[in-house]
Amino acid sequence: MVPNTKKRRPSWWASVRSLVTLEADTPARLGAIAVVAALCGTGVLFILNSEAKDIEQEGYNLVHAILFVFLLVTYRVSQLTLIRRASDAVETALDKKRKRAVGLVLSLSLRDLDQLESQAIRSGLSANYGALSQALVPMISGFEAVILLVFMFGYLVYLSPLAAAITVGVLTLTIIGYANHHKKMTDALRFGSRSESSFQRQTDGIVGGAKELQLSRRKREHLKEAMNDSSEGLANARKSAARFFADLIATGTSISYLLAGMVVFILPILSGDNTESLSQTVIAIIFILSPIGSIVQSMPHFSTAQYSLRAINEFESALGELSSGVAHDDQGPESGIPVFESIKLDSVSYQHDGEHGFAIKSINLELRRGETLFLTGGNGSGKTTLLRVITGLYPRAAGNIRLNEDDIERMPKQPYRELFASVFSDFYLFDGLYGLSEDDVTQLEHWLRVFKIRDKLAEDLSDLHGEHLSTGQRKRLALALALTEGRPILVLDEWAADQDPETRRWFYETLLPQLRSEGLTCLIITHDESYFKHCDRRIHMVEGRLSNGASA
Repeated sequence: MVPNTKKRRPSWWASVRSLVTLEADTPARLGAIAVVAALCGTGVLFILNSEAKDIEQEGYNLVHAILFVFLLVTYRVSQLTLIRRASDAVETALDKKRKRAVGLVLSLSLRDLDQLESQAIRSGLSANYGALSQALVPMISGFEAVILLVFMFGYLVYLSPLAAAITVGVLTLTIIGYANHHKKMTDALRFGSRSESSFQRQTDGIVGGAKELQLSRRKREHLKEAMNDSSEGLANARKSAARFFADLIATGTSISYLLAGMVVFILPILSGDNTESLSQTVIAIIFILSPIGSIVQSMPHFSTAQYSLRAINEFESALGELSSGVAHDDQGPESGIPVFESIKLDSVSYQHDGEHGFAIKSINLELRRGETLFLTGGNGSGKTTLLRVITGLYPRAAGNIRLNEDDIERMPKQPYRELFASVFSDFYLFDGLYGLSEDDVTQLEHWLRVFKIRDKLAEDLSDLHGEHLSTGQRKRLALALALTEGRPILVLDEWAADQDPETRRWFYETLLPQLRSEGLTCLIITHDESYFKHCDRRIHMVEGRLSNGASA
């Protein structure tokens, strides 16, 4: 999950301002369009009242009809322009924030990423943005309605100050009602988000743990019960949010009718207005009901947007704190793969988080160009952790690493990490040919044929995620991609464990000698004792340390 930040939560207004980071005149331009729309809407009301009065006294007025059409068309054009431009502006700002968040996530070290849940990253980069985007148009419409309400209220003050006072009272009740519901709605949204995250993790378990579930009825039943509980919690949270939203909408509608009723039945008693003045006031109130309704309708979307934007900003703040100590240099020019002759580890140590976290200690090791090293040891002995320290995925806690006698930073920079191609035990296959040039694709085709899996993939290599492949075939595809990158050091973690006997024998007896002859350094975790003779050195680990006589 996202670590808690010590920074004060940004206010809603600060969150809104963070979106308006486009051209300097964007807010002023949108405000001007909103004012034009409000003036035209109020003008339509004024023309209707004036024409109603003139018809009784002087008859039909053509000028009023022409002005009415002009103002109505201008109002529609202004309203559409406001909504479209505001939506474009905010979506552009959200796009910038999303790209910045993507950059921050990609800049994190593996150790930092280990502190984040995948669901938190999904929500931070996708789900919250989707909810915010869906709320945009109703919110912008609500903003335009506020401006229109201000101008129509001014006209209402001109017609009847008492009716305006009644309107203020009704609007005050509406605001108080919203304020009372707002925190409850936010809490319901937050609980719903947590329930949805839990349900999503359990859903992932249906696919990821399919084998385990098929082998254990009890495990399957317990997962079903847990998912039923999560589903019920999610439904209850959404029911609560829906009830609050329904209360707001129903209350807003009722208050609108109450306002009209008070003007029709109470205003004449209190003010003694004549029929002509009352009819004009009633028409004004009827027009005012429309922006009031739009504002009420936008309130639930406002709550959703506020929650989503706050979650986005908190996620970005958390990423900023995590990435503050990372020495990635992705913004600089690509320097390519450095020359590699040797890498030396001198008393290198690393410890996982926590006082009692597993540690590797006092590792002294040298990797030389063109040799094949096997790394052996029992489960939990530290083999994978050592590989991640060597490759620069984890920052060492102590000791030195030297590349060709040059010291490497505690958190190695990108040029150092470019030395390594890998297939870790938890490898991931991307759905596209990321990072490969056209020449690389030709080389990939070669390796796919070598590994006898070319016929398992689409003709245009459009689907490399490999979900339809067996575990062994997926590992062959991953190794083909790693070899295509042309890095000087190949790191493999139990690659041969899921291969059939023929492929395993070919890997040790044919492929590894070929890679050695091409000058490739291979660092391989393996338990295949019958093939230990095919390495130049074997390094053995016990409880986070290299054992005495580790090399063979």
